[in-house]
Amino acid sequence: MDVDSVALKLPTFWVSSPLAWFAQAEVQFELRKISQDDTRYYHVVASLDTNTANRTLPITTASPPTEKCKAIKDFLTSAYGLSDEERATALLSVIGLGDNKPSELMDNMLSLLGQHQPCFFI
Repeated sequence: MDVDSVALKLPTFWVSSPLAWFAQAEVQFELRKISQDDTRYYHVVASLDTNTANRTLPITTASPPTEKCKAIKDFLTSAYGLSDEERATALLSVIGLGDNKPSELMDNMLSLLGQHQPCFFI
């Protein structure tokens, strides 16, 4: 039996949070020991809604021969992720603690920062 034939149903792609969605998808792939790039790619494409699928047509109709999953991930995170300017604006406009714990504020700010270095907009 092919290991990659294990059943997996990813949630519909989260346009508002592509990095978090891919983090969840990676966990699902690891849990089910799905390591083949083609299999991962097909699962990602199958999870796209109509609008997102239409936007990714250049990749899905002429996908590269290798690293297909990386190509669609790069495209989707670039298309739907925050630009550096949007990220900086969001970080600078974070509302204070309110009823939240300091750790919740920090988590919110770190999630906005994403994979960028803390001084990326200086």
